[in-house]
Amino acid sequence: MFMTQIEGDKKMDKFVFRNIIDAPAYDVANCENGVGTIANVTLFGDEPQMPVVGPRNPEDNDNFHYVHRTTLPVGGSVGEHPHEGNEQFYLIFEGEGEVTLSGQTFPVKPWSLALIRTGGSHGIRNTGNQPLVYICVETGLVNR
Repeated sequence: MFMTQIEGDKKMDKFVFRNIIDAPAYDVANCENGVGTIANVTLFGDEPQMPVVGPRNPEDNDNFHYVHRTTLPVGGSVGEHPHEGNEQFYLIFEGEGEVTLSGQTFPVKPWSLALIRTGGSHGIRNTGNQPLVYICVETGLVNR
């Protein structure tokens, strides 16, 4: 069940709580020209099942854009791609692989964290023998 501090048809702007069993799940084939099909669960983000307060397009919002739990199959990858106007990080929970950050490759395993800042690029690949599971969080930039 999706919950907010204020229920009914009143404005839901005080907090957000979601259990992963209630979050929408979907597959993405060849994400960012990667290999295979990833499985995403959107814990928080711009999707119709969750009434996010503010603009519907996360690129128009200066705070959280989304939080996904992503499962990358053995041999699968998300292709290296650029980020402009936002920052994103991967926090690895299960499996092993490698992450590419602006052309440099690093090994990842549980509790590895990879942050890409605006203007950089990143991708991730499962090099292990089990699914690679990670949280992907994207935020906007604060106007200074």
